[in-house]
Amino acid sequence: MHPILFTIPKIGPVGPIPVHTFGVMIVAAFLAGYMLVARRAARYGIPREHIADLCFWLLVSGVLGARIAFIVQELPHYSKHLDELFTLKFQGLTSFGGPIAAFFVVLYFSKKNKIPVATYLDLLAPGFLIGHIVGRFGCLFNGCCYGGVCPVGFPLGIHVPEDPLHLHYPAQVYDAAMNAVALGIVLWIETKRPATLSVFAWFLVLHGTTRFIYEFWRAGTQADVDRGLASSTYWGTLPVTQAQVMALVFIVSGVVLLLRARSKQPVPEPA
Repeated sequence: MHPILFTIPKIGPVGPIPVHTFGVMIVAAFLAGYMLVARRAARYGIPREHIADLCFWLLVSGVLGARIAFIVQELPHYSKHLDELFTLKFQGLTSFGGPIAAFFVVLYFSKKNKIPVATYLDLLAPGFLIGHIVGRFGCLFNGCCYGGVCPVGFPLGIHVPEDPLHLHYPAQVYDAAMNAVALGIVLWIETKRPATLSVFAWFLVLHGTTRFIYEFWRAGTQADVDRGLASSTYWGTLPVTQAQVMALVFIVSGVVLLLRARSKQPVPEPA
């Protein structure tokens, strides 16, 4: 773990100021996503000058959405600790809240620039994936979103701040690797000139699948949850987490979009 990247020394009455690795990685994730989106904008007929403003507001809405979704998810805790509602430390975020909030920004830009929402969604989906990949390494350095306790001697085990006695699975790295595969598939699909919303639909299916799998590592066993050694918890008595339920919503939504796109394709006439 390396939560503090470096510290700006004290200058007069100001400082010292710690620079958090997670915050730096969030910026790096944004830049990676922006560059991928800007590079592909012409393919979708979107002027590149529109991309900077769009991506900036997507970042703002994404962070706010991720924070609000986390507060809702942990409402029993925050209802008793109102002083913890607002933080500038990039802590207490859930990745599903970001895309949901960002969708409303896309709606606004679609109306403003008279560009179909579907076009924006196909363009932005790979950008979200690469940003998510980079962001997961921020989680690794920050010591959050880790996996359950791994067996003694497991070669990839990592130490986490909350549990100095055990090694944990580096679930953040597993999630980044799975989403890297998803990114490659989505970009390959894009080269096949699919029907509108197909790229976004495959993003929903693949990212939802990776998140569903990742949560099993993150929640670990019920024993990990009971001992407070997991960074995710199962939903009541159900054998799934809240994030896995949301992942299933993503998967089903993606499948529905793919089926609709396929049904709209023209049927070739018999020779």
